[in-house]
Amino acid sequence: FMCANIVGHFVMEGALPANFNTFNDKVVPLFGRTDGHTMNKDRFFAVFFVFVGLGDMVSRRVGYCFALRTYRANLAALLFGLVCCSTGMYLTTLGVGVVAWLSVFLAFWGQGFNYAVASKYIDRFVPREHNLAAYSFWMFAGSAGAIAGSTMVDVIRGWICNGHVYPHECLASHGHH
Repeated sequence: FMCANIVGHFVMEGALPANFNTFNDKVVPLFGRTDGHTMNKDRFFAVFFVFVGLGDMVSRRVGYCFALRTYRANLAALLFGLVCCSTGMYLTTLGVGVVAWLSVFLAFWGQGFNYAVASKYIDRFVPREHNLAAYSFWMFAGSAGAIAGSTMVDVIRGWICNGHVYPHECLASHGHH
């Protein structure tokens, strides 16, 4: 449970800002780093955040729809969420505009799904008098992932850009070229 929360928060706090630091020109190439099909950066990120919201909000509801009556079933559900988060992080490193939409959807789907699964588990299996402590400790542990992810934004940008500068992404300065 802790691992799923740590990884999910790492991906959320690392991959999301890394996209801003990667797609840092006035336009974003949609289908490849040197693609001529571009979109205004503000519009791109407006669509980007629709995918963030949908991934997070819908997955929380879906996570509550599963019975998950055993510890093993809960672990399998958390593993599914981890795979979504990890796949989202990997897709982020490709640095492709439309793929970034899918990557952030998957990353936030995994985090939201795991949030629902863990919350439901705590509500169902942790005695009520320890419920708040369990939930608080689980969230506290997730903060370690958030701190690690937020301090590694430049490292993640390095994974995406790999030392290269492209016409509309991975620029040294934001919004100018």
